[in-house]
Amino acid sequence: MMRSLIAAAASLFVASAGLTAEQQPSTADMESMMVELQASHIAANAPPDATFMAILERDVRAYLVAKRLPSRGVAIEPLRKGATQSGVSYPKYYVWIRAADKSRHHVAGAMRVTAIDRVRFNVTDFTPAASIRSDPALLASIYPASLIPAIRQHATAE
Repeated sequence: MMRSLIAAAASLFVASAGLTAEQQPSTADMESMMVELQASHIAANAPPDATFMAILERDVRAYLVAKRLPSRGVAIEPLRKGATQSGVSYPKYYVWIRAADKSRHHVAGAMRVTAIDRVRFNVTDFTPAASIRSDPALLASIYPASLIPAIRQHATAE
């Protein structure tokens, strides 16, 4: 996947720059440029470490309130360290959340969020633990394959 993305970027770069075959950047150069592009995109969108969790908790709570789900005592556990960056999309974070309400109703599940402009997160997907237990196949279209075993384990423990 990454190699095909790099090849496409290299072709676009070469075509737009009007470079001759001898002037084309190497695959290693293109990989380095992609890594730098991804890092700069994360830096431009992820909140600073000092406020990261507070902003994430605020926006997860707002999502839960908007969906009329329990939203007190929100607990957030990262499923992966750091962001996942694909191309020029917003950086994605994968977390397991738990929350309750005054009546002790609770909700738990996997969540994919994107960091935007260093000041907010957008919840793009929320998959409740009950849905994961009843239909684990739905995870494949939302979450990276490497995270699915951990997500299923969390759902089973709920």
